[in-house]
Amino acid sequence: VEDQRARWERKRSRTAKELLETEHRYLEQLDLVLTYFVTILKAKGTLKPAVLETIFGPLESLYSASHVLSLHLEKGNLGPGLENFCQSLDLYGHYAENLEHANKTLKEQVRKNKSFRRFKKLQETRPQFQGRQLEDLLPLPLQRLHQYKHFFRDLLENTSPDTAEYQKLA
Repeated sequence: VEDQRARWERKRSRTAKELLETEHRYLEQLDLVLTYFVTILKAKGTLKPAVLETIFGPLESLYSASHVLSLHLEKGNLGPGLENFCQSLDLYGHYAENLEHANKTLKEQVRKNKSFRRFKKLQETRPQFQGRQLEDLLPLPLQRLHQYKHFFRDLLENTSPDTAEYQKLA
């Protein structure tokens, strides 16, 4: 029994560590989009606010929710971090529902708006983007949501059922 509990704890620790590491990478990628696209486009006025909202949706709020989650994870507060994060899941739903429309609007702006087309091309050539285009980065929240599902399941499987954290994970 002690050996089994020790194995569970090791697996749980590894999963929690991997969740934190991948959360940091995810935040870095979202930060690229927010810094080099959303913030600058808002300041320059290259796109109308409604078009900007259509393309990027609640990306800033998703970043904020993940940032808070990462702070909880860094402190080892897995249960409260996940509980707090779950309140943001509706943002992911909204983002998912809008992604197809966002991509259509992005393509339309690239085709019709010369200054946006130039701006987008310039931003994507920055070394931070490592050859990725905006179209590659917009689906990241949905990909991350899928990863969360697996992380949380793995954490649940390796958490003792008689702990308070098990109930929160469940």
